[in-house]
Amino acid sequence: MDVLSITGYQRRTPHVVAEYKGFFAKENLEVKFHHTTYAPDHNRGMAEGRWDFTLSSADTMIARTTTDGVDYMLFMQAEEGLSAYLIGQPGVDSIENLRGKLLAGDPGDSNLDLIRKKILRTHGIDDTEYNIEIIGSSPVRLEAFLNRRVAAAMLTPPASDKALAAGGVLLADSENYVPGWPLTCGWTLRHWLLDHRELVVRFIRAWAAATDWLLLPENRDETIALVMEKEKLKREAAEDAYRKVVPKAQINPAALQTVIELRKEMGVYKPPFDPPERFYDASYWAEATGLSIK
Repeated sequence: MDVLSITGYQRRTPHVVAEYKGFFAKENLEVKFHHTTYAPDHNRGMAEGRWDFTLSSADTMIARTTTDGVDYMLFMQAEEGLSAYLIGQPGVDSIENLRGKLLAGDPGDSNLDLIRKKILRTHGIDDTEYNIEIIGSSPVRLEAFLNRRVAAAMLTPPASDKALAAGGVLLADSENYVPGWPLTCGWTLRHWLLDHRELVVRFIRAWAAATDWLLLPENRDETIALVMEKEKLKREAAEDAYRKVVPKAQINPAALQTVIELRKEMGVYKPPFDPPERFYDASYWAEATGLSIK
């Protein structure tokens, strides 16, 4: 049994299915998953090679590749679409009320922080008109929100559900600002990827087989129940995660272009600009599935 050490913010639906329905085992894989909670730690650990690879945002990978110069490569796409919400404290009932306030953040220049910038700028609020405290992932931002340390936070389920239940005000749904976001992708250091081709192909094959199984209509209810049990999600959040699953983990270059365009628009990606093909190698996915990128 070969052991893979991977990281991410939570186990995604195909991961849970692959683990508990035997698809990883069929490929003779034991997958050890590290839950990350703070983007700077995740980014530092990935650059140091602390884990074999991560299942997290393509935006983070593009940010760290183009800004920090770390040579990463994407090899599969697990999810598309984003459930993330800008939620204000009771009484903060409009985005305009965030001027001069302190908001919770995580990496600063990528992922949900980037989408927060997009939302606020769309409403005429410049980055200089509010303050950010770099706190951590959604559960940590939620804690700061519930303790009234911040006026608002970008949150994902189940943290967003808890914030709303505590009287928080829904200010914006990110899907209205960045549709088709490549939420979760497999990516790693290029040299590790090149040195572990057979292992990565087996992982993708197991993941793709899990998507084949869970997307069968007769397996939908069992999948959602399994994710609710293992990841402690409410049904609505589990169903939302199910909808985001990318069949066979196929890479979508157009979704990666969405990230590139947003980074350019927000001024955090400086020229020269690379095409999406700079950031992924589809040959691993093609070998695992016997298919080609459409």
